[in-house]
Amino acid sequence: MEIKLKRSTGNYVTIPKFLKFSQTCARQCYSGKDFDELEQESFNQNLIDQTLGSGHHSVYEHEHLTFYMNGIPKALAMVFNNEKQYVTSEKSARYTQMKDIESEQKVKYDKWMKIFKQEINKIYPLMSDSEKRETAIQKLAQENARYVTSVFTPTKMVHTINLRQLNFLIYEFENFIDEDKTGKNEFKNWLATSMQEFLQQAKPPKIENLKNQTDRHLSFFGNPIEEHFGDVYSTNYLMSFACLAQAHRHRTINYQIAKDVELGAQYGFHVPKIIRNTDLEKEWVNDLKEIAGYDFPQAQLIKITERGLLEDFRSKLILRLCGHAQHEIMERTLGVAKNYAEKGMDKKWLNPKCIQGIQCNSNCVWGGKKALERLI
Repeated sequence: MEIKLKRSTGNYVTIPKFLKFSQTCARQCYSGKDFDELEQESFNQNLIDQTLGSGHHSVYEHEHLTFYMNGIPKALAMVFNNEKQYVTSEKSARYTQMKDIESEQKVKYDKWMKIFKQEINKIYPLMSDSEKRETAIQKLAQENARYVTSVFTPTKMVHTINLRQLNFLIYEFENFIDEDKTGKNEFKNWLATSMQEFLQQAKPPKIENLKNQTDRHLSFFGNPIEEHFGDVYSTNYLMSFACLAQAHRHRTINYQIAKDVELGAQYGFHVPKIIRNTDLEKEWVNDLKEIAGYDFPQAQLIKITERGLLEDFRSKLILRLCGHAQHEIMERTLGVAKNYAEKGMDKKWLNPKCIQGIQCNSNCVWGGKKALERLI
């Protein structure tokens, strides 16, 4: 893993400069002076101590740091992306081929790339531009073949986070690492090792006492919750690691892993629809069982909880009930939506947005009628 700080507020790189900027922001709350005047004031350690001690930590959110994370394990990237205050740009497993894959998984990845290309070619719509069609099939094959790779496979990500949230993660990573010393869960062991490497590599600016003062912790892990569908909703269901990574893009919705993740994939694996109920399904599951004996493939199903507001779920439906959306998250979203519709949600929302008359600019070859029926 290689972590580089690429940008920061005012190009600050030292803690004193970060603190001085936060001091100026704090002074704006209590002074009649203009910001330019406040910037000229001398550094005031007493004021910094006061803001840190009193919990006036919002003044530390004005400063943002942008890290380039090269070789970060996908699982750790998911931890970062499950928190709410961030911007992230991550290497896509749909639009690029996976690299840096463990040798046995690489063999299976290449094997399933070939199989998926053949199977997708049989059912993918004809297009006047054959080269464009071939590219689309290649991307879909990549998207599905990556399921056999580990969720700890290295990826690349640009991640922007504010100073306060970064310090929250620093302290929570340290707590997670410390608690894991006596733990026996291998998934958490591996995650703790990744967190330790991040802290060593990034050497992020840690500010004493800029830690969470509530009972909030890393949001990645939780417990099963009560099912409810109304103005707010909460539900439990199974999805793969790969699908959860997609779901993290909906930052107004809360996701948590509700049960410990174990080697052996106790809940089974996601099977792409295009090979379900075919001879290939058994071969797919057997390949994944081999990997799950020593690693955590991205196809491994995990029990997750999802909670949010009805209007935020509506936004998710508009994006995910679409022929351009990744297939598994489309299926999982539709499953939750059908349960919601039984409890009073508008049933017309079960249709793709193009059928609802909402303009769509995505590159979709399926059209509204086939968007939810497609095999890939």
